[in-house]
Amino acid sequence: MKLKYLLLALFTIVIWGVSLPVTTILLVNGFTANNITFFRFLIATITLHIFLGNRTKQKVGLKDRIDFIIMGLTGTTLFFYFENTALKYTSVANTALITATIPLFTLVAAAVIYKKKILWQNYIGIPLGLFGTTLLFYKDIINSSIHLKGDLFVFGSVLMWIIYSFIYRKVSTDYKPIFIVYKTFVYGCIFTIPLLIFEYRELSSININLQVVLALFYLSILSSLLGYYFWILAINKIGIKATVNLILLLPVVSVLAGVLFLSETLNSIILLAMTAIILSSYLTSISKKESYF
Repeated sequence: MKLKYLLLALFTIVIWGVSLPVTTILLVNGFTANNITFFRFLIATITLHIFLGNRTKQKVGLKDRIDFIIMGLTGTTLFFYFENTALKYTSVANTALITATIPLFTLVAAAVIYKKKILWQNYIGIPLGLFGTTLLFYKDIINSSIHLKGDLFVFGSVLMWIIYSFIYRKVSTDYKPIFIVYKTFVYGCIFTIPLLIFEYRELSSININLQVVLALFYLSILSSLLGYYFWILAINKIGIKATVNLILLLPVVSVLAGVLFLSETLNSIILLAMTAIILSSYLTSISKKESYF
């Protein structure tokens, strides 16, 4: 039975890994970063409500509602604004690898905010992660690459996800995971609407074709809706330790997808940075008794 959910988790990793190249399809067809976020999560939210109905409903107190609002703003609106904008300037490989540093910077933030103890594994993992990200920046600086601008946008998404993660920990004990996902999607869409008003002229430049329709379906239904749902199932059935280990494969899938679908270059610097960042993500995720923050 656990094999079934292990395969489901691996399938989810592939879905999420390929979502970055799919996003570039929408960008080259006239979508802005905010257009993509809004349409992606609007479709996902409506579909989630239709199929799950009452499971998307729970009473929320005023204090918790503020937390949900912040989660929608950071985990959806701003996270994907930074990530989608980054893909206009930098490669899928850089975007995926910098995003993979989230465990590293989450640990550092937890050590500062929650006084989380730094373990010996972390003392190895943190420098490794910094080394890997420095390699990516160094590559772009010496080449005077526009990728550097995109790399900085990715760090914006990393910061947003750290904030989202801390608040998620607060509400996760009182609310069902699928409800948290639903509310995050709803508030994410709401906060994106004002941004769309300022970009109304860009809507006319969107090129609607079969490729765009399939890309929207992929991002909203496969990556956002089924991806989150499958991941929650996997965590419940095979545990957080196994799923955290599996998510280390995510940047590998994204990098390979960029090479296969976008003809991106896989060079020695990317490979070295990828190795360092993946090892860092693993080591900085380990806590006492092999549990995870």
